[in-house]
Amino acid sequence: MDKKILIINAGSSSLKYKVFLGKNHKVICYGLCERIGIDGNFKINCLAGKKFKTYEKKINIKDHTDAIDLILKQMKTHKIYNKITEFSGIGHRVVNCGTVYTNSVLVNDKCLKVIEDHIPVAPLHNPHELKVIKIFMKKLPKVKNIAAFDNSFHSTIPELNYRYAIDKQLADKWEIRKFGYHGISYKYITKQMEKILHKKQVNLIVCHIGNGASISAIKNSKSYDTSMGLTPLEGLVMGTRCGDMDPSVAVFLMRKGMNDKQIDETLNKKSGLQGLVGSSDVRDVCNKLEKGNKDAKFALTMYVKRIAKYIVSYANELEGKVDAIVFTAGVGENQNYIVNETCKNIKLFNAEINDKKLIEKYNDYILVSSNSATYPIYRVRTDEELMIANDVQNLTK
Repeated sequence: MDKKILIINAGSSSLKYKVFLGKNHKVICYGLCERIGIDGNFKINCLAGKKFKTYEKKINIKDHTDAIDLILKQMKTHKIYNKITEFSGIGHRVVNCGTVYTNSVLVNDKCLKVIEDHIPVAPLHNPHELKVIKIFMKKLPKVKNIAAFDNSFHSTIPELNYRYAIDKQLADKWEIRKFGYHGISYKYITKQMEKILHKKQVNLIVCHIGNGASISAIKNSKSYDTSMGLTPLEGLVMGTRCGDMDPSVAVFLMRKGMNDKQIDETLNKKSGLQGLVGSSDVRDVCNKLEKGNKDAKFALTMYVKRIAKYIVSYANELEGKVDAIVFTAGVGENQNYIVNETCKNIKLFNAEINDKKLIEKYNDYILVSSNSATYPIYRVRTDEELMIANDVQNLTK
């Protein structure tokens, strides 16, 4: 019997899941629990023939333990599995492991301690991911758990690009440095582009633009630089995060009476598009733009200019040897306005878009640049869950 792999992505009030079947990683089920601890909503999509059938219901989900029980029960009800032994492993997306691991690993006591130790640099993610891994280890003790770290792909970034210009002893003592994030996505995109371009090693500028957003320079198929830093706050203007900013703003706010938690909340959850225009969803902001909203126009102009700024900077980092520029993740894959306006804001080289290709539907990838563009520009659909499933398969053989 083909083994199944369960992939888990845990958030503070949500838990996404996906089930892959066999060596070819056929998706047979996916869904989520959301609004955990608030009121609760459950969704499961099950493969029925060639199409997925969706079941959804409002249900009280008091905590992550409750969510996991619900997922396992509903998967069994919908015949996704009969016995737990059908699963070869459970893969978990974990945001930060510091510099300890450079690849995905089997979860053991050391791994749990590493995740816990790095809660201070990923306070919005690591605690929930740690909690969920422990719940699965307790409930399904015979199934192996694998941790795939979002920052480990960036372990190849040279010191010149990861070190901050602060006191060296202080930085080394507290591990204050650029870690980078979205690494699972970057790893997937890099492997995809090797296939698309028929090259063993590629130089890329990859724009992972979702609600959280970052850009990476990939040199010889390895991370060379990335926009997110010690935490996911640095870099681009995002849905709720401010991105690059004078660090003294935080000190100024503290002197004005705000405490560290209030400042953290402001910069991570009340800034970015949310702070500029009152909505964190690019689709909502684009709708406001179409209605003539001046704040939306200003916010999106700032948003795309920051992306363009990093693209040009990373083209310089790669010494102009760029095999392709790639847009991926929710916004990069689907929002035509953002891709088009970003490319229009690149003045140093020709980043002209083919308007017909930009609006064309696609499955895995599409070339959207015009023939005159300096570098090929692609949209590529990322698949972090598939990347984790590959690691689970390799680690549980």
